[in-house]
Amino acid sequence: MAKQLLVLEEVIAMLKTISAPNRVIDDFRKRAEFVLHLKPAVERDEIQVSSGFGAASRQGLVELTLNDQRTQMDVRKAREIGLMLIEAAEAATSDEIVMRLLTDKVGLAAEQVAHVLIDLREIRQGTRDVRWPTS
Repeated sequence: MAKQLLVLEEVIAMLKTISAPNRVIDDFRKRAEFVLHLKPAVERDEIQVSSGFGAASRQGLVELTLNDQRTQMDVRKAREIGLMLIEAAEAATSDEIVMRLLTDKVGLAAEQVAHVLIDLREIRQGTRDVRWPTS
């Protein structure tokens, strides 16, 4: 199972949930932002994918490593994620074409184009938000 990571906003929300004093939350936020600012920026993600075989499950598996985070999944889930990546890449290419067309050729402002992209996302995937897989 993959290691669970939290973003700063989630940790702040947890502190609020347990009724931590505001001074503690503010101090934590300042210290965390300082430490995160010192952390070197990752210029390029390291991605590794490999196949494996589970000795206990006696089934094939796929291991995905993104930077220092590793997870294993069954073959069916790996295929689902692969298809999701291809679909997202195609949608991103389409979004880029629309952005260039509307800004460079039609002359719309960035804010107007952003609204068009939100509408296109809703038409394309049925929601304006992230679409999560059903299985």
